[in-house]
Amino acid sequence: MAKKPQNTASNKNEDSAPQERKWPDKAIIRYIIRALVLLIVFAWALVNLDAVLRFLGKVLALFTPFLIGGAIAFLINVVLRPLECCWNKVCRKAPAKLTRPVCLTASTVLVLGILFAVVFMMIPSLRESGDEFIQSIPAYVEEIGQWWAGVVRFAAKYNIVLPEYAIDPDLLIEKVTALLSDEGSGILTVTWDAATSVLSVLVDVLLGLVFALYLLAKKEIISEHLKKLIVTVLPQKKAQRLLSIASLANQTFTNFVSGQLTEAVIIGVLCFFGMLILGIPYAGAVSAFVAVTALVPIFGAWIGGGLGAFLILLAEPGKALWFILFLLILQQVEGNLIYPKVVGKSVGLPGLLVLMTVTIGGEAFGILGMLFSVPVCAVLYSLYLEFMKKASARH
Repeated sequence: MAKKPQNTASNKNEDSAPQERKWPDKAIIRYIIRALVLLIVFAWALVNLDAVLRFLGKVLALFTPFLIGGAIAFLINVVLRPLECCWNKVCRKAPAKLTRPVCLTASTVLVLGILFAVVFMMIPSLRESGDEFIQSIPAYVEEIGQWWAGVVRFAAKYNIVLPEYAIDPDLLIEKVTALLSDEGSGILTVTWDAATSVLSVLVDVLLGLVFALYLLAKKEIISEHLKKLIVTVLPQKKAQRLLSIASLANQTFTNFVSGQLTEAVIIGVLCFFGMLILGIPYAGAVSAFVAVTALVPIFGAWIGGGLGAFLILLAEPGKALWFILFLLILQQVEGNLIYPKVVGKSVGLPGLLVLMTVTIGGEAFGILGMLFSVPVCAVLYSLYLEFMKKASARH
C-alpha cells in the first residue's frame, strides 16, 4: 500500500518561520548591572580620594572605642577562659552564678595590674636615672676635658691647633635643669601636647574597657545572637561557611595571643637574668618594659630595648653599651629560635613564613600590621591547606 506524501509546504513554512530571540538570563543581567555600579563607585572614589579618606577617618573615629573594646575583650578573654576552667575544677560547690563575675573581675585586675605595674616601674626609674645623670654631669665634664686635652696635645705634635676645651659644669647643670623644668621650654610644650593626646586616648580606652566588660559578661548570648543573624540573612551553605571561618579565626587569634604572651614572658625573664649577671642597672624595670613591648612580633623588643638603653645611658653610660650588645644577642636568639618555635607553632605557621609575614605586615601597615599579620596569615594559610586538601580529594 503506497504511503501518502507528506505536506512539504507546511514543513517549509515552519522551517522558514522566524525563531524567537533568546534574551540573556536575568542573573547575568543583574551581575552586569552590579559590576557597572561597582566600577562607577570605584572610579568616583578614586577621583574624590581625599573626601573618601576623610569620611573613613571620621567613621573610624566614631567606632574607635568599640574597636579598642573588642581588642581588650579578646585579650582579657585569653586569661578568662583558663581561669574559669580552674574555678570550675577547684570550686565545684560554689554557685554557678559566681563563676563569670569572679573570674572576669580577677582577669581584668590581672591584665590591668600587669600594665600599670610596668608603667609605675618605669616612671620612678626614669626620674631616678635623670637625677643621677644631673649629679654626674661634673664628672662627665671632667672626663671629657681630660680626653680633649689629650687630643689637643696629640694634634699639636703635627702642628694642628685645636680650640681649647672650656665648659662650666655648674652652668651646664643649670641649663639641663632649666630645659627639664622650665615652663616655657620646648620639652614641656611637647609634653603638654602629648598629654592632651594621651588624655583623648585614655577616654577611648575607658569607654572601650566598659564595652569589653559588657561583651565578656554576655559573650555567649551575644555570640548566639550573631549566629542567628548570620543564619537568617545568608543562605544556609554560605552561613555555615562564614561561621566556620569565624571559628577558625577565633581559634587562630587565641593561639597567637597565647603564644605571644608566652614569648614575651620568656624574653623578659632572659633579659632580667642577663642584666643581673652583667651588673646592668634597672634590670627589673627595663626587663618588664622589654617584655611588654615584645608583644609586637619580632621587632617589638627593640622598642623597649631603645628606651631601656636610654634609661641606662643616663645613669651609667658605659653599661648602656653592654646592654645594647646583650640585647643584640638576645634579639638574635628570640627572632630566630624562640619566636618562630613558640608563636609559629601556636598558630600553625612555618618559622620562615612567620618572619616574612611580620616583615611585610610591618612595611605595609606599621605596628598594627606587625600585630595582626601573623594571625591573619595563619587563617589564610589554614584556608589554603583546606582548599588544597579538597582539590586533591577531587582528583
